[in-house]
Amino acid sequence: MSKKILIVGASGLVGSEILKNLKSTNNDLIVLSRRKLLDENNISQIIIDFENIDSLSVDTEIDEIYIAIGFRLSLSELVFIKRDNRRNFVNVDFHYIKKVAEFAKRCGASSIGMISAIGANSNSLNTYLKIKGDVENEIKLMGYKKIIIAHPSHLLGERPNEEIPTNVKVFEKITNFFGFLMIGPLQKFKNIDAKKVAKGIISKMGSVEDGIHYIDYKYFKNF
Repeated sequence: MSKKILIVGASGLVGSEILKNLKSTNNDLIVLSRRKLLDENNISQIIIDFENIDSLSVDTEIDEIYIAIGFRLSLSELVFIKRDNRRNFVNVDFHYIKKVAEFAKRCGASSIGMISAIGANSNSLNTYLKIKGDVENEIKLMGYKKIIIAHPSHLLGERPNEEIPTNVKVFEKITNFFGFLMIGPLQKFKNIDAKKVAKGIISKMGSVEDGIHYIDYKYFKNF
């Protein structure tokens, strides 16, 4: 049965892969973004400033939504976010995500898949992980029947139209090497290809019953 699926963040690392995978299905796809991304007649696009999400008409029918947006942070800011960036980070990773999830719910969506982060916890002293946990909690209160929350560690892959910084390349080489030593409970902290995360969250969405489901490296690695 065909579904109407909204994708938020289709220009990003995981979001672009989600879109690519869903293109091969019989579902009706809708992309929400700041600018026009596609010239494909079979994919609808909603172009809007995220600050004005509340003004969107709810005439659009939506069954399912995938959210893969986030404010770009440097590696060091995953530990400590600079004050100048903190407000922007909270605005994108909390307020924008909450608003688009609320919009989709008003349009009838009953299922939601979101890309969060390993270690997300509203009680964390780490700002990055706390905000990730806070927005997860908000999503859970919205009344969605099915919620898939992806908890990847560092994402591997080339972002569309963007070169990977040298320090990130070095970080990935080092952590990929030591990843072989991460077994048991540490396995979830391994780097993971964004393509696997995208395929994993789509697969989980289509294979489980209603409820809240978390997926991490142990699940992603199979794709």
